[in-house]
Amino acid sequence: MKNYTVDHQNYYIFKAGSATDSCFVHFQWGKFDFRITFSTFKKNESQIKENNIYSSQEGSKYASIKFEVLYHNQWYEYIETTAHGMQFEETLWRRDGKDYYTEFPRDLFNVAKGICEQELQLTRV
Repeated sequence: MKNYTVDHQNYYIFKAGSATDSCFVHFQWGKFDFRITFSTFKKNESQIKENNIYSSQEGSKYASIKFEVLYHNQWYEYIETTAHGMQFEETLWRRDGKDYYTEFPRDLFNVAKGICEQELQLTRV
């Protein structure tokens, strides 16, 4: 299993893959599973922030659209960081109106995007 160490935290790649219009990375930190999904970027998608656009080696453009954690066998989507600490942050995750608050390593979303850039060989546009 491939691993990355960022700020003394170890992340293990479980699976990475791509399809015609999307790609994803499923990774683990501690006992938690995460996945981040990218979809083909379409210029008319107003919900995607400009700084989340990536280019593949083949020239396709992707946007990070979903960051999730597996909790009680269900995927919860990342909403926001709610509190900051020296090493950990409290984060809010949501699924079907249910909120899940938990502490994860500081700046986890950016760390996840960095891992995905390397695993999927993407470059930020």
